[in-house]
Amino acid sequence: MAAAVGKTTKDDEEKGDKTWAWKSKTEKAKKMQLLKDIEQLEQKITSMDREKSTNLYNKRSDFRKEFCGLEELEIKYNTERKAEKVKLKQQINKLRGNVRKFQRELKDIKPTPEFVEKLKEIMEDIEAAVNAFKERQKEIYEQLIKEELTVSQEITSLEKRFESWSQVPPIALDGKTTSRSKAKPLSSARSVLADMPPEVASFERFLQQTGGHRGGWDEYDHQTFLKFRNRHKGKSSFMSVAHMNLPGRSLDDVKDHENWYQEYLTLLEKKKIAIQKWRTKKEHEKEELVYKAEEDEVAMVTEDVEKERKKAEKAEMERQERLEKLNAWKVQKELERVKEEERKMQDELKRAREKEKERKRQIALKAQVQEFAHRKREEEDQQKIEELIFKEMMNDEKKQQSAAEIARFRERDMRRLEEKMAKEKAKEQAERVKQKKLERLKGQVVVQAPRDPTRLYKLTEGWKERQKDTSHGSAGPSLHIPHRAVPSWRSGL
Repeated sequence: MAAAVGKTTKDDEEKGDKTWAWKSKTEKAKKMQLLKDIEQLEQKITSMDREKSTNLYNKRSDFRKEFCGLEELEIKYNTERKAEKVKLKQQINKLRGNVRKFQRELKDIKPTPEFVEKLKEIMEDIEAAVNAFKERQKEIYEQLIKEELTVSQEITSLEKRFESWSQVPPIALDGKTTSRSKAKPLSSARSVLADMPPEVASFERFLQQTGGHRGGWDEYDHQTFLKFRNRHKGKSSFMSVAHMNLPGRSLDDVKDHENWYQEYLTLLEKKKIAIQKWRTKKEHEKEELVYKAEEDEVAMVTEDVEKERKKAEKAEMERQERLEKLNAWKVQKELERVKEEERKMQDELKRAREKEKERKRQIALKAQVQEFAHRKREEEDQQKIEELIFKEMMNDEKKQQSAAEIARFRERDMRRLEEKMAKEKAKEQAERVKQKKLERLKGQVVVQAPRDPTRLYKLTEGWKERQKDTSHGSAGPSLHIPHRAVPSWRSGL
């Protein structure tokens, strides 16, 4: 039964390991794809920032003043984004620290209710922190989605407005339309003006009919006219002064231009008021669109929340099942560990008993060895005493024998010395007789040989005998070489 349970547990562990490996591989692939997408988006953002800095925020650009506010707003948003990034990193690091603490606790599992309660508390804290982090991020993302929807609607509205403006025909500086504008029918311009507020259409129509923002005058004359008019604060006395400083312009032209300019200011003020009303109306429409979009978004969010709730309930059920399996596995592992520790303890006790038994045996053996060594030392001491006595006796006996041998050796040496002295004396006597004989013979023979150095180079008598003719002798080569007898069984081979 226990073997079957162990085998089932082992199979479950193998299946769980395979499932975990597959999930890890899938999550790793998703993570790699996400990192790749993030890298591509970062490259696009870098390219767009470079293009934006070159075209919009360049100091040499003509629209530098118009985009200063946008640049400040961007700097503000970048600062907020960096602060949010740092905050997110801190929260993630805090969650990671809690998870690592939980992992460290799992390394030293104790089968006690307090330890299980502690692990449960840590797990609940981690789960609550993760859920709170997800909720905060979800709210932030929902707000960003709403803002993105609003911005996209505003951009669409502005694009339509730009398209309507692009359909207005161009106007020449001298108050006359170009040949291209004349060729186009007036219905298109009227349709464009019809989309605008009446005051704006009246102002644009007035400009088209009267020659633009300067009433058909050139820049210099119009600016001179405005200078004297502003100097006299709009009084009628300025017209004579302006007439004197505008060569080529009559007093009636100045009066007509003054009437045109008053009508221009009136229509311009009406246009500003109409534009302000139009903006208020658009803001109201935009708020309605935003409210409608928020309602749609709330419905979508409610649906998503319901889906997320069901998904969370399912995930919670799966988590509880996994937790129960994990607890069962931990209990099984703890039982196995307890059994293993009990077996190890029994083995340790068995080894301790054997070690104690061996120690006692060693002590008894050591006592026997010590007793044997003591007896052996006593025997050796007794033997040494006996050997010492025996050596003393032998030494005395050797001393007596040595004295006798010494006397005999001395007598023998004296006899040999006397014999040697007698032999030397006889040898000296024979040597003297021999010397006397030699002296007597030398006195009888006289040798006289002349000095002849050439005889050193002459042939000796023996060499001369060798050079004599020996052809008639038997010194020739021998033709018969004696051999050993050949056996009868080899004869004829």
